Amino acid sequence: MMKGLFIKDLRLMKAQKHFFGVVLMMMVIFLTVYTDFSFVIAYITVMFGFLTVSTISFDEQDNGLGYLLALPVSRRDYVKEKYLFSIATAIPGLLIVSVLAFAVSRIRGIDFVVEEWVMTTAVSLLIVGVMLSVVIPVQLKFGADKSRVVMLILFGGGSLTIYAGVKICDTFGIDYMPMLNWLAGIRPTITLAGVALVCTVLMGVSYLISRSFIEAREF
Repeated sequence: MMKGLFIKDLRLMKAQKHFFGVVLMMMVIFLTVYTDFSFVIAYITVMFGFLTVSTISFDEQDNGLGYLLALPVSRRDYVKEKYLFSIATAIPGLLIVSVLAFAVSRIRGIDFVVEEWVMTTAVSLLIVGVMLSVVIPVQLKFGADKSRVVMLILFGGGSLTIYAGVKICDTFGIDYMPMLNWLAGIRPTITLAGVALVCTVLMGVSYLISRSFIEAREF
């Protein structure tokens, strides 16, 4: 049934032609106008990551998820397919926009060195990995409507926590720049491998949480 779930989600993606058109248009505009390709790569990668979340929302329309799970589809297979599908959409999206950004930087004569390009790719991978690791369990736990409120609270709380941490460091004279400089000095290939490992662990933990949520959910 895993193959059937993949085909279902691919057809849902096919129905989102307008979304792909908007993402493509934004990518072309950003690569043509912007000089900060780091932002372009991260932004477009996150857009591809949201495709998985949109398929869960479509599944839940008109109690469709309850009907789907009444078929010979196990809840574990459903959750597993969502994570595999998220990887199958986010990673190619990241590779495509990264390669295009690097090629355009050479055509436009923009100083976008290989080290910065690899580091940007690694950071974008980390961003989308963290986002999916949080969003998928929340979506499966609370549903499409309530999950929006929960996500606002989570990301708002996370932003406030980071802001508070910076303010506390400034207040008590804690210098965090050496740590940031040390991280920036790590070889890009090592950073990319480390980020891939972190994302793998995050997605694995997130999968176990999502599985427990879907198994406890009543339809």
